[in-house]
Amino acid sequence: MKPGFAICKDITKGYSGGFEQLLRQEKTIYTVVNERSELPVTCFENHFPEWAYSYVEDGGIAIVSGAAKHTFSFDAGFKAKAGIEMIDLSEFDQGKARIVSTVNVFSGEGKGELTLHENRTIKQGLRPGFYPVFLYHELGKGTIIYTGVPMAEILTYEGSDLRTTTNMPDFDERISSVDKQKVAAALRAILKEAMHMAGYPYVSLWYFPDGARNIFAYSIDADGLLTEGVNNLLKAAEQTGTKLTFYINRQLCEDDPQLYEKLSAIAEHNILASHGSIHNGKDSYEDNINDLKDLEDWMSSLGFTVEKSYASPRGMYCHELGKALKETGYRHSRDFGFAIDDYPFFPLNEGDDDSVLQIPCDGFNVCRLMGRNKELDLPEPTAEEIIGIYMRLIDYKMERDLPLLFFCHPQYFGLYAKEVYPEIVSYAAGKGALLTDYVSYGDFWIARDQCEYSADYDGKKLNIRFIAKDPRVRICVDGKIFEE
Repeated sequence: MKPGFAICKDITKGYSGGFEQLLRQEKTIYTVVNERSELPVTCFENHFPEWAYSYVEDGGIAIVSGAAKHTFSFDAGFKAKAGIEMIDLSEFDQGKARIVSTVNVFSGEGKGELTLHENRTIKQGLRPGFYPVFLYHELGKGTIIYTGVPMAEILTYEGSDLRTTTNMPDFDERISSVDKQKVAAALRAILKEAMHMAGYPYVSLWYFPDGARNIFAYSIDADGLLTEGVNNLLKAAEQTGTKLTFYINRQLCEDDPQLYEKLSAIAEHNILASHGSIHNGKDSYEDNINDLKDLEDWMSSLGFTVEKSYASPRGMYCHELGKALKETGYRHSRDFGFAIDDYPFFPLNEGDDDSVLQIPCDGFNVCRLMGRNKELDLPEPTAEEIIGIYMRLIDYKMERDLPLLFFCHPQYFGLYAKEVYPEIVSYAAGKGALLTDYVSYGDFWIARDQCEYSADYDGKKLNIRFIAKDPRVRICVDGKIFEE
């Protein structure tokens, strides 16, 4: 008996590839099908074919994302189609998640909560318009877990917005318009639950190299290379024995009279990568290709080679950029406008794998904090205040096994670097995080993705056989590293 997932792909019903993107990110065993599989759990998006009923009746578990009024032959409790901004995923330890989506609302017992009347006061003990996100329908020996929220599709949405960042109620940044990381966390919990309902353990690969508790990496968007900031950053990196990834932008750096000396100092112990030529998002494939090549040619003319790692200016990622990155040999892209606070993943665009590895980072940065204080006529933040924010973010991520990935700029964080950076590095390391850099972590994730294994389970013992393995990768069973 094999623990694994099938994903039913029907492009005529609207296949975003969200389940495939998530299961590849988890690196669990899955296969994409268009007919019945013998695997214990099958994921469906926007449809539920006739053969799926007998699959569930025989003991299979079905997960259906984006269910509608006429998806099922039974009465699923459909109430209405609605435009929803937020859903409550507190049952999955995620709090409220911004989704900004059209959803199909179903009544019944389940998990999570959405409401047709957002931000309304509850009166007379009545809670009108509140419904679950996920519902359960038993059928024969199996169960259908379904939601009218297009959870899988939300994972693939483009679009960013200036809005409140996660867990920072008085701070905003241009980040992903929706909380994909919270949606993904809820779906991971449902995937695990479904596999357990089928009588199997949930098998995946651990998120960090060599079984590390977590990882810590910091990157710098070189929107200019302020001398004091760069010097402070390089000293702080040397003091902590870490490597900073400097994403260099031509437009904002080329007029610096000390540019060569600064790039040489950075390259000695740290990493040079690409932040593009023009400091703005580009919509077309051709414009992105030209921008990437222009930055590389310029750096080459100065005698430097950039790593094939990219950070989009202003965090403005789009799939046309992803295609251009892949075409020009880039391995990964670090952004916050496509996703934040999550593990790296390979983006799918309507089911097409046409981009490079995406490395989401945290939306907080000192630049925006200083801007917020100025807007509110508050004094500039102190080093102690900044350290406290980073510590809270580190605690939050450590509790949820989320990577500690941060960024800022030389002209802002650089001014605080000597005081702040060693403190947050020490705090993260003390919590068990492996100190690394964005390029190394991205390359580890690519190696992890190339691992292949099979699993068998007889009801008592789990047997795992690696077909292709990286020595840094660990098997994970039900959220814990598996001791073979």
